[in-house]
Amino acid sequence: MPAPITLQFLAVALILLLAPKSAVRCESYFARQQPSPDEILSATAENGSRLLSALRGYSYYADLTIETVGNADVITGKYYRLSQISFDSAGVMHERVIENTSTLPKDEQFGTSAADSLIRVYQFFLTRETPREYEFNYIGRERVDELNTFVFDVNPRVKLPDPEKSRDRYLKGRVWIDDQDFCVVKVAGQAVPSQSAHRTPKFQTYYQNHERYWFPALIDADDAIRIGKYVTRVVVKLRFTGYKKVGTQR
Repeated sequence: MPAPITLQFLAVALILLLAPKSAVRCESYFARQQPSPDEILSATAENGSRLLSALRGYSYYADLTIETVGNADVITGKYYRLSQISFDSAGVMHERVIENTSTLPKDEQFGTSAADSLIRVYQFFLTRETPREYEFNYIGRERVDELNTFVFDVNPRVKLPDPEKSRDRYLKGRVWIDDQDFCVVKVAGQAVPSQSAHRTPKFQTYYQNHERYWFPALIDADDAIRIGKYVTRVVVKLRFTGYKKVGTQR
């Protein structure tokens, strides 16, 4: 026998009363219509700030391989760097290099700043502070693997520093935001400004869900860039693995 209408009403009211207020507002609004680009960015920035704060409580490994490729797809040299990434109490990233080897020709040395860009810049996080440095242009929706996403073009809005004097780099490219979690799940583009003799390759970064957070998982690139006097095809693979909360056992 169905419950009296009054009891059904009270049950629904109790659920809404006990549910988190922000969740009720988001679900009820987004159920009615697609959020505007500003609302998408605002929700993603809030989640991104929480994600970045959480990431600073982890250590993880960065496994970087860079290969130069010649004619007939022959590998002419290889740069390899394995490092452990952690953060201090102020949130500053630190890298402990475990292994660092190179068989690249001397005239094709991949600069340290370019490698640093791969470690730092290509892990793009959209936080509350990001809109001060970047402008976003909504492109539309796109399917990425099993995810439905919102797509934005991203360009720096700040004056770019002298690349020969500063290690600061910015993203110029595109981001994909999951339409359920409102988190960045893919980034593609390049780091700017580039040094005159070394341009880091165009790249793609993929994020993976880890304990409720979308952490960087894989960066790859296959691009022809100028290294010194020559234009060289460069293939990059950078994997982030072994995420572990600081102070916990594996």
